[in-house]
Amino acid sequence: MSQKRKVKWNNYYKTTTTDRSVAAALKENLSLLPKHGLALDLACGTGVNSFFLASLGMKVRAWDYSKEAIASIKASLTNEEQIYPDEITISRSCFEDQKFDLILCCHFLDRAIDRAIFNAAAPGGLIIYQTFTSEGRVDNGPSNPDFLLNYRELFFLVRGCQVLSYREQLVKRSEKDTMHGKAYIIAKK
Repeated sequence: MSQKRKVKWNNYYKTTTTDRSVAAALKENLSLLPKHGLALDLACGTGVNSFFLASLGMKVRAWDYSKEAIASIKASLTNEEQIYPDEITISRSCFEDQKFDLILCCHFLDRAIDRAIFNAAAPGGLIIYQTFTSEGRVDNGPSNPDFLLNYRELFFLVRGCQVLSYREQLVKRSEKDTMHGKAYIIAKK
């Protein structure tokens, strides 16, 4: 990752009041989620999804390359949550010798690590992606096409897994619609 992008994200988390809503993939599929085990929240931001997974009973490793995002999580922790935030540049090598019962990749897309994510999922573990699509482009998502999903691309990212839930929403259903221009998939290894 470039230093310029790292500075951009540190400034973002330092100056922006971030959205505190839990990912739709998690909220809409609660019955599929494990109530114990080890989860990984990739590009966790300020940790709203990490705190949600911890509230279910999971231990959560929260990775982000923004020191400001990680500092925000650490400042919000109490003695009750089992969340372990790490400032880390996410790459294939991060996943070596790792096994997780759930891996969440929300609003982060790096196609170069999809097989590393697959390999780091424990047998029977869940891989969950939720991010922006190129077809349903929205104002608050990335503009670089490298970070936008192509139509039904999520199926490719979880190849070799059993798909449990999938949603791709290109149209805006209401003003409060948080899934407009996004897609998610939950797959079991």
